[in-house]
Amino acid sequence: MTTIDSGLRDIAEIRSIMERSTKFISLSGFAGIGAGAVALAGTWAAWVMLRADGVELNFGATRMDLQPDTRISLVLLGVGVLVSALSIAWFFSHRLMRKHAEGVHGPVMRQLVLALAVPIVVGAIMTLLMFYHGPLWPVIPSMLVFYGLALFSAGSFTFGEVRTVGVIQILLGLVAALVPEYGLLFWAAGFGGVHIIYGVLFFRKYRQ
Repeated sequence: MTTIDSGLRDIAEIRSIMERSTKFISLSGFAGIGAGAVALAGTWAAWVMLRADGVELNFGATRMDLQPDTRISLVLLGVGVLVSALSIAWFFSHRLMRKHAEGVHGPVMRQLVLALAVPIVVGAIMTLLMFYHGPLWPVIPSMLVFYGLALFSAGSFTFGEVRTVGVIQILLGLVAALVPEYGLLFWAAGFGGVHIIYGVLFFRKYRQ
């Protein structure tokens, strides 16, 4: 029995070493919870701004329905939410990276960042173009869809649950495009609720 137990431990150790060489394992459930909380706060702030201008998110609303100050404030709010969420994720991930002895400049980390960055950067540019040159209703769906694509792509280099979250974000974005009047609710559900639920479940499963 001792020999069998020792063999199983050796196999588990080998598997762990292989995963560390091909996947980024320093993800934290607390990062998801923190990012979700920031997103919910951002949703509330955006709702206050839109309500102050009397704007309803529907197929007819355009940027011209917003006051110039509100347009700038919404863009700054979006940037602030993104930077805050990324900062929280980096804080918790960096602590785990030191614990797991994962390098910041390793090949897996570079692949993960690239997989995330391309859809997010393209999505951010497209979102800004739509915000300033078209109706408002595609803005929220596009944010959810591009973010979901980024997570789905990054899921190849980290835990499989990330891909599942990506699919959920894409589906929420597509539904939000059908009912734009509920866009903010879907934004809160995707960036807020899904992140918090994922963070809690992830922590319970992996204890990190």
